[in-house]
Amino acid sequence: MASIRRRRRSSSPLPRILAAVAIILVLVGLGWLWYQSREDPEPPPTAPTVEEPTPEPAEEPDVPPLELPELSASDEFVRTLVARLSEHPQLAQWLANDELIHRFVMVVVDLAGGSNPAANVEFMVPDESFSVRESDGRLYIAPESHARFNLLAATFASLDTEGTVQLYRQLRPLIIESYEELGIPDYTFDEMLEMALRNLLAVEVPDEPVEVVAHEEIYDFQDPELEARGGAEKALHRMGPENTRLIQAKLEELARELGIQP
Repeated sequence: MASIRRRRRSSSPLPRILAAVAIILVLVGLGWLWYQSREDPEPPPTAPTVEEPTPEPAEEPDVPPLELPELSASDEFVRTLVARLSEHPQLAQWLANDELIHRFVMVVVDLAGGSNPAANVEFMVPDESFSVRESDGRLYIAPESHARFNLLAATFASLDTEGTVQLYRQLRPLIIESYEELGIPDYTFDEMLEMALRNLLAVEVPDEPVEVVAHEEIYDFQDPELEARGGAEKALHRMGPENTRLIQAKLEELARELGIQP
């Protein structure tokens, strides 16, 4: 799995949170939340393991059709519609992106496979640097470091769930067109999206402080099992339990509105 590293003395190079992810459906930040990795890219996504048959998704309700533009000229169209999904002032800043549909699709594909989608996002750098606190000779992620993501989590949580899913369904022809251009065999975009959502919702972030160790100019997780996990999970750990719960609660609402059982 790709490692997520933190710089020790400079502002962490937090890649830009894909507006389309945070807005049209997923993430976040979280999509929104991946740091540069020094390891090789992850392999293509594999099918999720399930112990029971996945319930059939609920029949999608009829949604008002939109006269969609060409995919290559869709950014301003998407920005205008997405801006209506939340009154949070941060949302407008997240819309200063290009190729919104394509970026959204690429991040979903990366998240479905547990990969680090940093190559497809590059935007929101917290003003504050990553910080740690020391206790009994051990280093832990400081609460102030978690707090750098409060605005991100609050903005994502402010999205209108029903409106977001309706807009996703209205824009779906453009999303499918963009996905088909990738030529990925075996998986439909719907399957990719479900895997991405399940991967994010499966992350369990402990309430107790997370221990880190300093290695030259970076901080790694002290727990080797945690350090070996995927980019999405490690990013959520760095955001802190409260922000993670906010994001996962909204993701669960979106999943249920889509007819996906979290």
